[in-house]
Amino acid sequence: MLNGINKYALIGDETVLFEYEGKVDKEVLLNTLPEIETILDSLDVHRQKKRKIVNIAIETLQNLQLHSFPIEKNTYNLPPLFIVAKDDNCITITIGNLMYSDEEAVLADKLHKINSLNDEEIKFLYGVIMKQTVVKFSTKGGAGLGLIDMKKKSGNALDFSFQPINEEVSYFSLKISVPG
Repeated sequence: MLNGINKYALIGDETVLFEYEGKVDKEVLLNTLPEIETILDSLDVHRQKKRKIVNIAIETLQNLQLHSFPIEKNTYNLPPLFIVAKDDNCITITIGNLMYSDEEAVLADKLHKINSLNDEEIKFLYGVIMKQTVVKFSTKGGAGLGLIDMKKKSGNALDFSFQPINEEVSYFSLKISVPG
């Protein structure tokens, strides 16, 4: 724990199957996915569930690649974190990274709105955004399509937290649980 930050706050008593900490780039993404597939195969995860988990892993790793705190400004010794874990009922993917505190309210609002939607509303919203080719709601990506897709594929609310480090920076954690 650094400055009272618990990077593993959302993990709880789960068994960690895979963990990566550091800068996420294309090479990390390409090397990580086969490892996750091998782990899921060793657990005899059903093919359809495995596909959902791998798709969520891709989305979360891409989010870390696109939205992580700039490395040159990261003096907090808190690099991006990616974890695949399991408990008796679920396989979970948890990510963590630093973010500017002034962006926290917008992200929290987006996550609360996504979590408030039922399965039919999520499917509808996903379809609407997919049909819009010029939508750009953020400076770094689309309209939160990845977050919507994570909720759609997992069938569960997206669990998240913000842990303030100082007035300018917070540590953001996101956990997606896939039942099975």
